[in-house]
Amino acid sequence: MGDKEADHGLHDLYRTYSGWLTARLRRRFGDETEDLVQEAWIRAAPYSRKGLIEHPKALLLKIVDNLVIDRARRRGPVPLAASDRLDPDPLVDPASQIDMVLLKQIVMTMPPRLRDVFVLSRFAHLEYQEIGERLNIPVTTVQWRMIKALEYCAAQLRL
Repeated sequence: MGDKEADHGLHDLYRTYSGWLTARLRRRFGDETEDLVQEAWIRAAPYSRKGLIEHPKALLLKIVDNLVIDRARRRGPVPLAASDRLDPDPLVDPASQIDMVLLKQIVMTMPPRLRDVFVLSRFAHLEYQEIGERLNIPVTTVQWRMIKALEYCAAQLRL
């Protein structure tokens, strides 16, 4: 794919998904949204040039997740205020709560073999090697099941 074709592909992706991404992030990140969106498109560009984007929404959300994690690491741990320590049930963004309920529903309907790998990877934060050891399966099987679990999630979200 030539550079002009790749740029056209990125332009089409941007035109199609930019509004959606901005609206989706604005609920959670407020003033940081524009910076996150801009950086997400910068990081998505190489994938566009290689023609590797099958699920644009999933890719963009994963890029944003990584950006947020990177920013949090750079900032370091945030000390809790005394009021936060005393309140065991802090207010959570309602949009995040809705996302979590939706994710839980999707994960609960996943085939058990896929669900086990997905949960150990995304929630227990285990590496594929550790998951393979825990489930007594080869790493290649872990990778395959994770791909299938992500495809399942994308299909359920109709991405």
